[in-house]
Parts: sequence; structure tokens; C-alpha cells
Amino acid sequence: MREFIMSQGVGNKLELAIGRNDGDATHVEWLSSGNNFKSVILLASGQAELVLKPKPTPVAEVIDSIIRVDRTAKLVYPDWAKEVLHPELENTGPSEYDGTKLTQFLLPKQKTNVVTGNQIYKHLESNNMLPSCLGLHDLLEIQKKGIAFFRQNFNGKAIFGWRSVVRRRYGRLGVPYLYEDGGGVVLRWHWLDHSWDSFDPALRFAS
Repeated sequence: MREFIMSQGVGNKLELAIGRNDGDATHVEWLSSGNNFKSVILLASGQAELVLKPKPTPVAEVIDSIIRVDRTAKLVYPDWAKEVLHPELENTGPSEYDGTKLTQFLLPKQKTNVVTGNQIYKHLESNNMLPSCLGLHDLLEIQKKGIAFFRQNFNGKAIFGWRSVVRRRYGRLGVPYLYEDGGGVVLRWHWLDHSWDSFDPALRFAS
């Protein structure tokens, strides 16, 4: 075995090389074990080649997109809700549907500008579109699907359940919606005299 003495300069270069390549003491330990350093010598002298192993392709998470709704379950509305405007719609609608095929409806003006919730509600009601909209039952089940499903289908948007409009004690109207907050899916209510934009679609069942 040939004797080798590492000078301070060579040691400094080695230390810098290890740090520059995100190495640590465990890599030095590996290098000093067995014939590992010999492999490095063969690589440096052109007698060996380095072959990089391909990184394994991550397996995409398979998310069940089917929404199942028990429309006979009693809905619990906020304490401030005085009246449910369309109770006849509570127990109607499909009991099972594909959440990836829902329609995200916007008023024409809403696509490029701001409208009020009252404008959207009036349009949906006067055109008999409320029965095809989702409601509180549906939003609660979508919420249960979790953040991965929500991001995959509605990322960055607030989605509204217009069949479940309610009236507050003092006459103000509100509608439920879901949005992402703090890494989770949150249910809130939005007042119809407030603004809606292109990130606030009404969810409707696929025709």
C-alpha cells in the first residue's frame, strides 16, 4: 500500500468540494470504506463511467371523484338564518354524480368584470336554473372529499351552492360556498349584495 499524506491545502480543497456538492460526514465515511475510493480513482482516470439511476416516477394519487349525497339527511343552517328560500329543492337532485364533470357557470359580464350576487341569483331564478345548481347538501359532501380533490377541480376558486339561498333575520340574503383556507376546505356564507368575479362560479350538474 502506497503511503499518502494529505497536506492542509489538499484537505481544504476536499472540504470545499464536499460542501459545494452538499456532502457531509456520512459521504466521507462511505468514501473511506472498502474499495469505494478506488471506484472514484477509476472514474477520474477514465477507466470507468458514471451511470445515473433514473428517479422513480411518483405515482399520482387516485382520488374518487364520485359525490354521494343523502338528500334525506336534515340540513343544519346557521342560527342567523330566518328562512330557507327554496326548501322544495332540498331533497331533490341526483344522489350520486361525478364531481369532475360539474359545470362552473358564470354570467357573461362576470367573466371579465364584477357583478353582485343579487344579479346572479335573479338570473338563475328567472331562467329556472336553480334546480340544476348544487346546494348545501352537495357542498358538504364535496368538502368531505378533502383538499386534494378541491385543488384538482376548483383550485383558486370559491364554488357556490345557489339552490340553498337563505334570508337573514333582517332581510339580507346569503348563499353557501366552499373555498381553500389554511390547507383545508372551508364552508362559508356570502351576502348577495357583495361582489362576485370570475373566480366565483355557480356549480351546476352536468346536463
